[in-house]
Amino acid sequence: MERIAHRLHDEADLPAQEASPRQGARLSRPHEESGRAPRSGRTPGPRSKTPVGLTTGRGLAPRLVMLSSPQDFRALQERGSIRSHPLLATRVLRTELGITRFGLATGRALGSAVVRNRVRRRLREAIRSLLPTLRPGWDVLVIARPAIVGADHRAMGEALGRLLARAGVQAEREGDMGTGQG
Repeated sequence: MERIAHRLHDEADLPAQEASPRQGARLSRPHEESGRAPRSGRTPGPRSKTPVGLTTGRGLAPRLVMLSSPQDFRALQERGSIRSHPLLATRVLRTELGITRFGLATGRALGSAVVRNRVRRRLREAIRSLLPTLRPGWDVLVIARPAIVGADHRAMGEALGRLLARAGVQAEREGDMGTGQG
């Protein structure tokens, strides 16, 4: 208690004054010129009125819908059938929905957070490439195994396509599954 009282006497009492303006300090005014030279009387050139490539083609490819609620994951764990591969495993469950939804499980056995996030991005891309061939009305949980970290995109797509075809989620098609080659 004594130290606190002693400290109060040591502090200086400074008046609250506004600092004096610095020489050369400048604030722009709201409607001031930008400081650029005028365009020497030229008329503005032709410009595009619509955005190019930003929204065209959107909606043509099916959208990847991810599972989010704990109840959906619990239902997959309890009632879903499992298919297995050295790179990954899938649990699938038939639903009454008109879409196929996906969940991704990447455990710590895969590596650091950077590695797990990279695996999730690669899995989402592999799933997107298979979307046009998938039947609606399924919930799919894709469980990554440690061997997937070193696998290339083609091997990952083939494994995923094979598991989804075995489970009945992927429609029958000719050619090599998951690679886009016929």
